[in-house]
Amino acid sequence: MISRVAESCFWMFRYIERAESSARLVSINRLIVLDANVADVERWRPVIVVVGEQARFEELIGTDKYRDDDDTEEYLTWSEKNPVSIRNNLYWARENARQIREVISREMWETLNTWWQWLNGRAAQKEYKQDRSQFYQRIRSMCAEFHGISHDTMLHEEPLAFMRLGTALERANQTARLMDVTHHRVAASEKTSLETPWQSAQWVSQLKLCAADEPFFKRNRAVPTGSTVAAFLLQDPSFPRSVRHCFERAEESLGNIEVAAERRGPTPSLVAVRSMVDRLRSQNIVRVIESGLHAELTHVVETTAQVCDQLHHDFFDPSTDLDAPSVADPSGGHGSLAPEAHGQTQNQGQSQRQSQSLLHEERLPGV
Repeated sequence: MISRVAESCFWMFRYIERAESSARLVSINRLIVLDANVADVERWRPVIVVVGEQARFEELIGTDKYRDDDDTEEYLTWSEKNPVSIRNNLYWARENARQIREVISREMWETLNTWWQWLNGRAAQKEYKQDRSQFYQRIRSMCAEFHGISHDTMLHEEPLAFMRLGTALERANQTARLMDVTHHRVAASEKTSLETPWQSAQWVSQLKLCAADEPFFKRNRAVPTGSTVAAFLLQDPSFPRSVRHCFERAEESLGNIEVAAERRGPTPSLVAVRSMVDRLRSQNIVRVIESGLHAELTHVVETTAQVCDQLHHDFFDPSTDLDAPSVADPSGGHGSLAPEAHGQTQNQGQSQRQSQSLLHEERLPGV
């Protein structure tokens, strides 16, 4: 399989996943700030941190705009200066699809192209202004539709495996980052051994932000606690956005890719993914929390970045020196390397890395 094609498949689905994740974060947070007693500056700041745009947002929009729902939602949805806005994510997903038009199915291209035309037309702007909740739900439904169409119309071979790999790694990273921002604030807000009703409500909010509330309550009938929510989002083998499930799917996709490529032995990418899977399967969540959930989530984010860097070296550009300066994707790529053809620029490549460093240095109040 041509490296250029493999990389476009990988990035196309990462952008689709980011668009869905951004739409979900914005739509759920809009409801949370209406019900919760949140300081003005913390209404949207945690969401901006999760998507890795704190420095750019404060430079372009201003630190006083975290309290402004309209300005923040505009930045997260439409801004061409925000590399991880919903519009930019769908633009780059379509660009990658266009470059591999001969590989993807006709239905995939028609669906993605129709979305793009709708997003740039009057109908999308009208819906955004009149019924914003419906607008974000439509974006999420579009992304789910695209996943279903790709599964049903693509040959289940290498290209689809790279697409699934991109989705799995992006989901693992998003879940870990959201958990890190949210869990510290809620867990540290009360020092009593029994959790308060406010904390329970915040755990439910975290589940909603990860699209996990309904699956969680099907598995757990009791009131959610910090440990049960963390265990579900980090270690549940069946929930499609849990970190463990995502890494297991990444392991499966990489295994299929290496079989098709007739590799003589496992690549460093697959070794790293298998190591993370073994770690997640063997962990005791109580011990993880006692030793520091923040450290564990940081390890997940860093491992995801390292795997993406290694994938570039193993499959997309084997001549790449991993110690050389990288060119990241427009949203920072969580450490991934990607060329200009996939929407990458040097100046845009630092946002997620900067946000990751912020999460390491200071744990901000969560959504």
